Amino acid sequence: MFGLNSLQTSLFYPVIIPVITALLVFAIPKKDFWIKSLISFAGVTVTLILAILLFGKNESFSLPWTGFGLNFSFRLYHFSSFILLATAGFAFLIVMYSLVFMNGREHLKKFYAFVLITVAMVNGAVLANNLLLMLFFWEGLLATTFVLILTGGKHTFATAVKALVLVGVSDLLMTLGILMIGRYAGTFEIDQINMPMNVWGSFAFILVMIGATAKAGAMPFHSWIPDAALDAPLPFMAFLPAALEKLLGIYFLARICLDLFQFVPGSTMSIILMSLGAITILLAVMMALVQKDYKKL
Repeated sequence: MFGLNSLQTSLFYPVIIPVITALLVFAIPKKDFWIKSLISFAGVTVTLILAILLFGKNESFSLPWTGFGLNFSFRLYHFSSFILLATAGFAFLIVMYSLVFMNGREHLKKFYAFVLITVAMVNGAVLANNLLLMLFFWEGLLATTFVLILTGGKHTFATAVKALVLVGVSDLLMTLGILMIGRYAGTFEIDQINMPMNVWGSFAFILVMIGATAKAGAMPFHSWIPDAALDAPLPFMAFLPAALEKLLGIYFLARICLDLFQFVPGSTMSIILMSLGAITILLAVMMALVQKDYKKL
């Protein structure tokens, strides 16, 4: 494929396999519940096996795409291979649980298909070595979150819109930060960026940090999650907000601090980040202590 070696070509599969499986699920008639379920389970099983085979490998490639710094760049290394494995493991468990839980429920086709597309988007964002390419997959999760909340029933639209607005605002801020990084670093390739913490660098850091921490469920962008716990299907809550978005948010936050910026422990930005984490932990525990609804808890 495109003159790549076998390992480089295999980096496409964690994205392609779930998408192809989702298209198959869409093509199956509505009444064939078990066929949709088994195809979905087969898709996440193959993805899990592939993630196991890729675990611990190191590989990267970059294919020129446009003249605006947008290259199709993937990079696999120890950290990204771990997140791939964790994502595949969560997807496998959630789809296996859904085989029984989602039996006979409405929007079954939509649920399975968008769970698989979500897996593809997370894998693409984890593997992407170009900030603009990563942003494409990252924004794809905004759409899948909206649709998966809607599969919970007739009264979920308000919750889905709330999630769309809150996550969309944080994603917009992150987009502005990424554009600033590309402007001042002269490239969008993550492994080629090492921005200093000057005035513009600190501002860009704060913007992308907001996007990453919001995806990880940090305050104040978390409030849609307790509402979705009541309205959205239970497997969705275990899968996207509780597992994949936190994994992805923490992964990108780590890459911001370790790769993109000259992040110094004990600096002002470090204190801001630690304070945000501490406040989120303390306030979330306090809110949990007075929460009487088990799903919201």
